[in-house]
Amino acid sequence: MKAANEPEVTQLLRLLDVELIKEEVESLRPGYKVTKILKNPDSMDNINEWKGQFNLQIKIDFDDGKSWMMRIRRKAGIRPYPDEPLRMNIKSDVAFVKHFIKVVLPCLHPKLMYSYQTFIEGPPWQDFPSSKPRDQLLSPSTKRHIESIAKWFISMEKVKFDKIGSPTFTLESREEVVIGSLIERQPSMTIPPYFSGPFRTAKERYLSTINGRLEALKSRTLVDPSREVPNYLALLELKELVGDDLEMGRDTGSFYIRHADDHWDHTRTKEGGEVTGIIDWEWAYTTNKAEAFASPMHFLPSEFYHEGSNDVFSPREYALIEAYQSLGRDDLADCVKVGRKYQRLIYFLKCMFTNVLELNAIRKAFLKIPDEDIDDFPKTEEEWVEKMSIKWRDEKGLRGLVDNPVEETVLPERI
Repeated sequence: MKAANEPEVTQLLRLLDVELIKEEVESLRPGYKVTKILKNPDSMDNINEWKGQFNLQIKIDFDDGKSWMMRIRRKAGIRPYPDEPLRMNIKSDVAFVKHFIKVVLPCLHPKLMYSYQTFIEGPPWQDFPSSKPRDQLLSPSTKRHIESIAKWFISMEKVKFDKIGSPTFTLESREEVVIGSLIERQPSMTIPPYFSGPFRTAKERYLSTINGRLEALKSRTLVDPSREVPNYLALLELKELVGDDLEMGRDTGSFYIRHADDHWDHTRTKEGGEVTGIIDWEWAYTTNKAEAFASPMHFLPSEFYHEGSNDVFSPREYALIEAYQSLGRDDLADCVKVGRKYQRLIYFLKCMFTNVLELNAIRKAFLKIPDEDIDDFPKTEEEWVEKMSIKWRDEKGLRGLVDNPVEETVLPERI
């Protein structure tokens, strides 16, 4: 059975020497012997069990029953980047996990970027119902699971930072964790320094990201030519909304960790629903309280969310609100209730989809406009583009895209 993204996986496996891995991890964990390394090039079923979209992972078992994962950063992914931003990404991942969960430092190889991390036991929680609101009941075990998630968030609140960005190590030490540049999924630049930050406010952070995307669009390096103008207009609108938002510029104090890739299957659990840990922190960043404690993206009522609703909550979100309240944290429950603004912002910047319902929903979320007040909003993407083109007709970057159309996207050689 062939693994996805071949030949990369097979090429990586050829670089791995089981005896050298065994020797290395036993030196990193003195007194314990490796009993098994789950790496068999002839059985892609074994490899596929631990292969993620961005990492190839090799499970290593010790004689005391503990296990590690060897996480090898893949370069194929959605869009391959130069090596340096990938190294910055894995360094940030290890800095976070080392600070919070205790992990061995990364080991670098001329042809591999990898680290060892403690294996977190338990499967993802499988008992979530569909995302339709109100008409489905959560099982008692799922409610316990969501309460455990609430407790996990509260435990994370104890660690605070004074800047917005991503965890990394100081130049002098691989022990001291500080907040450095924001390591985004998609670097703002294709040449050094690749990433910007750290920042003093959420507004400053998001304006930097939006401006980076606008520059990439102007240099024709971000999307297909047919999507340049709609995406550019959407970013101009987002820039205006963020720039006018008072809350995002007001929080200059304590900042908290946000996962940034909070799929449901990244949360590991015991049989009864208790959270044993959360994996895949490679894009974790610090942000203000309102964003950090908004509900995870996989809690959203997806059908209603993508139809442009901000006012409808999923059963999971109701359960999370109730869990925070039962734990005496009405302030965190309020973060869930008003979290759509950040969820809309995060989702658009991740996917850059110009769905008119979702574009309208972004504006409604920022301006606190109820779902039913839609009379003045465009009904189609064409209508939305026409309206925004008139509004922003004098913007210099937009004029450059409109007046100089291209047939094909010209991407940098390394992208």
